[in-house]
Amino acid sequence: ILCDINMPGMDGYAVLEALQQDPRCRDIPFIFLTALADRASQRRGMTLGADDYITKPFSEREILDAIAARVQRQRPLRERLEALLAERQREAGAAWSHELMTPLNGVLGGLQLIEAEADAIKPEELKDLLALIREGAERQQRLSRQLVLYFELVQLKSAPPNPARLGCEAGSCVAAGATEAAARARREADVTVQCDDARLPLAATHLSAAVAELVGNALCYSSPGQRVTVTGTGTTGRYTIAITDQGPGLTPEECRTFGPFIQFGRAKREQQGLGLGLAIAQSVAGLAGGRLTLEPGPAGRGLRAVLDLPRL
Repeated sequence: ILCDINMPGMDGYAVLEALQQDPRCRDIPFIFLTALADRASQRRGMTLGADDYITKPFSEREILDAIAARVQRQRPLRERLEALLAERQREAGAAWSHELMTPLNGVLGGLQLIEAEADAIKPEELKDLLALIREGAERQQRLSRQLVLYFELVQLKSAPPNPARLGCEAGSCVAAGATEAAARARREADVTVQCDDARLPLAATHLSAAVAELVGNALCYSSPGQRVTVTGTGTTGRYTIAITDQGPGLTPEECRTFGPFIQFGRAKREQQGLGLGLAIAQSVAGLAGGRLTLEPGPAGRGLRAVLDLPRL
């Protein structure tokens, strides 16, 4: 918006104040064009939120340069808004109904069958039905816990806890998360854990959950008998947790663009879940001031997920 200051009825300052009251307009770049060259007038304009203040007379080049500078400054904001919108659209378009209702349908269907034929079901058949019901209930519980944890981490990102009040032992938390994922996949023999001792600025439950998600992904994308290694190594001020598998891996583009509610290769292989595992691990790393990166495994085989974290 290019606006003069001295105008009949409403001066430029009043225009800017009115625009600042409207959420749809307050982020539009605003430039004053005026003959008032004194410092007090300029200071008042900047105090009200003007992006620039050009005094008359001015050249065409001055106007174009000022506009280009303000547009360039707004571009990062616009890109962040577009990314946020894309993320919300992805969340809204996630396979909520399929993923959440499928295990529940199995539970309800099994219970209805038991109720309808309770007198005729043989003990062996009843055990099979109960096993299917338990499987569906456990899957439902896992999905629910993932959703709760993910949105809890989103809330903590906007109001992070005091790092001084947090702290966990890396070795025990990593081992707990890896053991949980291996047991859930019934592949305890395929997972090896070797971690140095260190204290990290995270809640123990969050670190264990992040490791469990990464190890669970590694097991999901590799076959029984293929090894998944989990290591934790400390250096001065930093601690690195690496989970390496021997699966198909990801493309360089996929390693850069992972996020919540994204599942890679869904068209090629059947996948359960909502695509939240990597997002949970990434959010946990971010809470500690660290990061999650994905890279090819040794000799370009498989995938290596790396949590780079500060240590206390």
